[in-house]
Amino acid sequence: MSERQRNTGMKTALATLLAVGSLAFSVGGLQAQPAAPNKQAKLTVGWAEPIDTLNPATTGARNVGPLLANIFDTLIWLTPDFKIVPHLATKWTISEDGKTYSFTLREDVKFHDGTLFDAEAVVANIKYITDKSTQSKVSIGLLGPCKTATATAKYTVEFSCETPYAPFLGQLGVPYLGMQSPKAMAEYGKDLGLHPTGTGPFSFVSYEPNQSLILKRNEDYNWGPSVLGRKGPPDIAQVLFQIVPNPQARVSQFQSGQSQMMQQTPGVYWNAFQKMDRYTAIPVPITGLGIFAPINASRFPTDDLAVRKAIHYAIDKKGVIQLAEAGAFPPSLTPLQPSMIGYDAALESVYSYDPAKAEAVLKEGGWTKVNGFWEKGGKRLTLTVTAISTSTSYPLLAQAMQGYLQKIGMEVNVQQLASPAWLAANINGDMSLTPLQYIGVDPDALQTWFTPGQYFNWSHFSDPKLTALFKDGQQERDPAKRLTIYHEVQKILMDQAVMLPIRQNIDLVMTTKKLTGVTYTGGGFEYLGAASLAD
Repeated sequence: MSERQRNTGMKTALATLLAVGSLAFSVGGLQAQPAAPNKQAKLTVGWAEPIDTLNPATTGARNVGPLLANIFDTLIWLTPDFKIVPHLATKWTISEDGKTYSFTLREDVKFHDGTLFDAEAVVANIKYITDKSTQSKVSIGLLGPCKTATATAKYTVEFSCETPYAPFLGQLGVPYLGMQSPKAMAEYGKDLGLHPTGTGPFSFVSYEPNQSLILKRNEDYNWGPSVLGRKGPPDIAQVLFQIVPNPQARVSQFQSGQSQMMQQTPGVYWNAFQKMDRYTAIPVPITGLGIFAPINASRFPTDDLAVRKAIHYAIDKKGVIQLAEAGAFPPSLTPLQPSMIGYDAALESVYSYDPAKAEAVLKEGGWTKVNGFWEKGGKRLTLTVTAISTSTSYPLLAQAMQGYLQKIGMEVNVQQLASPAWLAANINGDMSLTPLQYIGVDPDALQTWFTPGQYFNWSHFSDPKLTALFKDGQQERDPAKRLTIYHEVQKILMDQAVMLPIRQNIDLVMTTKKLTGVTYTGGGFEYLGAASLAD
């Protein structure tokens, strides 16, 4: 890999990694509407993380995804339970060989700048995403092998895939594939991320880096997904996303009434606010791999399967979550989140918290305790746990895991690193494990982490059988057969202990009772197009 390629990959990784029902939701994740919504209402949202860019093609940050979902529409709408329903595309067909997808588009849609949405607009978006100069991040990966789009008529477009790709249709509903105005792409060039122009329920007003994003109601909006049960433009006139990375400041803003919605509520406040009648708790499920730690299978001492298994047995996940995040999240016990297609509950009991078993596994693997620490071949069992310093959560999780591992005699060093150093350590294999998140709407997301040649193969693990299964899973169109494939995939990952599930990935959203109708798309991206704010 050249230095240029490495730098580009590091930027991609950072964007991706910065990159579950609800107490307040009814069917489909949508709250009941008030009788008389205030059509002039201005909503303020306390947002937890800065914005890297508002260009769907060049961001991969999870916390930018919900912002995109309110500015840009996608060809299909993915419901919280992964049902694929029409959005900008009204219907579609798939060829018998699974390599061609043909879409019929709506004929009444315009971008915020007045540009007509049609098949040529879709083609322009795909060409932009796949252009190497764009340096697309998550969006190009979501296309998989289906990177060619052709306008076959004014309102019909055809995608061609090099190989069958079963995840494709569902992944078209992820906001990183939101449709952008071709006119805006041509006009703004590299500054496109500062001038987001979509067809969504809200249009761009202003953006102050590290401070705020302001959106206004799209008065012409009349093409929202029918599954949400409403027509016409949003009830809310303006949305101010106030960027407040400091958790305590975000809470103070919310408690004082300066905001009506708070993202990433700290665990201790989440526990308390749920009990108060004036607030609504909305745990938004961020689907994919959850919060987990890839374990380096190529470096001593975690190149030893006994050590990797012992790590799993030694960590009390509920205890870790209690120490780091006030116990606000359920533990994660398998490679996929419970709401994901392919989730296998049978794997939940593979590694229970059992310190005695952790020690027994190490003894069976030839390790001995010397002065309270495990050794083998004269070398001490010393782990390096890296944690990105820009996160408030990951360093706390790393420190909590450190405590449990040290209890059984593993020496553990926690390194809090700035983004470039953290990425370099993980890429080069200069770590034992690192807590992080990865979002996905299809179990194929696992192959990104556990197949050779993938940038995110930070476990440095390779298994020909596993690689072959991933290929089968991508091309298999029978849902039942896909389930069987991904159950086998997860069993191998658990047997080899190259992935440590930690906790479920949930955005703890808190709102005032006056705000209703907040929902989210499949994948866990908050959507305000159907929300109302009462006086």
